[in-house]
Amino acid sequence: MIAGSVQVRPAVEHLFCSNIPDPMKHLFAFLCVLFLLPATFAQQAPLDPWTEQLVGRWEGPLGAGTYAEEWHKVQDGTYEGTARMTQGGKVVSTERMRLTWFAGSWLFIASTEHGITCFVRASDRADTWIFQNREHDFPQRIGYTIKGDVLSAWIDDGKDNGQRMDFHLARLK
Repeated sequence: MIAGSVQVRPAVEHLFCSNIPDPMKHLFAFLCVLFLLPATFAQQAPLDPWTEQLVGRWEGPLGAGTYAEEWHKVQDGTYEGTARMTQGGKVVSTERMRLTWFAGSWLFIASTEHGITCFVRASDRADTWIFQNREHDFPQRIGYTIKGDVLSAWIDDGKDNGQRMDFHLARLK
């Protein structure tokens, strides 16, 4: 989540994470794949054991259902994940995620039925990764902490005492 200097972080958020009109979202995703990923190949992602610890399947209760995330490594500096919420044995929501090293920052890109949103790593703590996008309605921050086989995640509105949703997941063997 080391995103560089404070001056760089807003510029990266504005350049890659600004709200995109609905008709342009698919074009934006295609252009990201076409132009941003080749540039990522040429960059050396920093060695960080946290990203390797994220790989695997995580699951836990959420409300009346079960929430699960599954992450795998695509290559050095790029990880992909899928999140699923199930209730009564039926999938009620799905989200695709990508964690990638780009232009000196870790980016968390989420794709839901509402569109594609990009978050930039905003904390420098090794054990907790926090991504933020101050221009997004909700969530504005996404946090992950991994301790052994326990993943504690949360999303919030960007305020320390504001609206927040917590996820407590265990690694499935």
